[in-house]
Amino acid sequence: MKWIKKLFGKKEDSSEETGFREIDFEDLPSWLDDSYQKISSGIEKEVSGLLRELEVALSELKESNSRLAEAKVEGDFDIRAVKRAKSNRENVIKQVSTLVEKIKVQENKDFRALKGFYEAAVQNLDICLENMDRSFKYTRGVFPQESKEVSEGLSKLGHVFKELREAIIINKREMEAIEASYADMREIHKLSTSKIAETLEIESKNRKIQTLKDEIARASQALEEFRKGDAWKSLQSLQEESTAVGSRLKKAETGLSSLVLPLSGHLSRIKKLHESGRYTLKPEVKQQLDICLEDPIRVDLSFFPELQKVFEDNALDMQTQKKEKALLQVRVLISVFPERKKEYLEALQEFEANKAEISKSDTGRLVELEHKETELLNRVHLLEEDIENSQKKLAVLREELESRREKLLASISLIDSGARLHFQPSIFG
Repeated sequence: MKWIKKLFGKKEDSSEETGFREIDFEDLPSWLDDSYQKISSGIEKEVSGLLRELEVALSELKESNSRLAEAKVEGDFDIRAVKRAKSNRENVIKQVSTLVEKIKVQENKDFRALKGFYEAAVQNLDICLENMDRSFKYTRGVFPQESKEVSEGLSKLGHVFKELREAIIINKREMEAIEASYADMREIHKLSTSKIAETLEIESKNRKIQTLKDEIARASQALEEFRKGDAWKSLQSLQEESTAVGSRLKKAETGLSSLVLPLSGHLSRIKKLHESGRYTLKPEVKQQLDICLEDPIRVDLSFFPELQKVFEDNALDMQTQKKEKALLQVRVLISVFPERKKEYLEALQEFEANKAEISKSDTGRLVELEHKETELLNRVHLLEEDIENSQKKLAVLREELESRREKLLASISLIDSGARLHFQPSIFG
């Protein structure tokens, strides 16, 4: 045949050369169905005779059980043994009757149905034997012949099940491989669909990132152009001026506070004396004293002459040396504080004016542009994180797909060692 094909220029199919049968993944369901039906048909032919034997065995067991139920006591037995045998016979009859009723030979003889029938029937037989074991010992002693027939019927039933089990076991490996192939095939479809969806999602997010990057470029360009404009230069100048004015204001504020600082201990003592009732301050003086301790910048200039009177008051319990030193500091405050307060107020006025100028400038556009750029960058960052997670998920899906592919190929090889499965590139690409 080979030389005829060569003579006419016909190229041999590679599968013919190797003896392999190529199966496309999309055709696998029908191939598995055919394989299953082929094995099931073979089993059906193989077990048809066994199932007929089973029907006969069940019929005979039923008749034997009826004869046991109708059996009369023959022989000289102890009355207690007879009574015990009859009561236990009822249990034996009940168990065997239940067994016969539960084992119904079905018409469907494919592998799944046959395997299910066998497993259920053997379980029922085991339950019957377990439940009647003890009773049968007593029944056998008084009704030996009938009990023997029931025992032989059960044994015959067990023998048929043993042969049925062997028929199932011979084909079990291939059938389990078929079932596993169905499961792996469905999982490959599911995983492949998820992989394609995840890949499309990554592509979509990459397109979104590119769109956002284009927007970022435009926003950055607008921000750069704004920073080259007059509005930005004016704002920069105002901000530089604000720094200088703020520094002068801070210096003036510190200068005022440092003038009052040496008196803070004396002021606190006077406050405690007033609160304890050992010295009395005028309400307006007490109010200004509190302000001076909390925020000396806000203290009224009229407070210091009043404070001088307090220190000069003989009713104030204070050492002469400390009182003189305090009076000296108060006199310095009276002479210096007004000028320093004036400098502070001028610096504050300048600072507020500068602040007002900045608020009038075109800062809204700058904030808008900076906010837009930041927002776009954040969105890109989130999408990049999503893509990274999707890529990890995609890697897991590919690993699971490869694992399922290996399992499926192993199962196909068990079903038919000459079969070779061909996958579409899109599944594992």
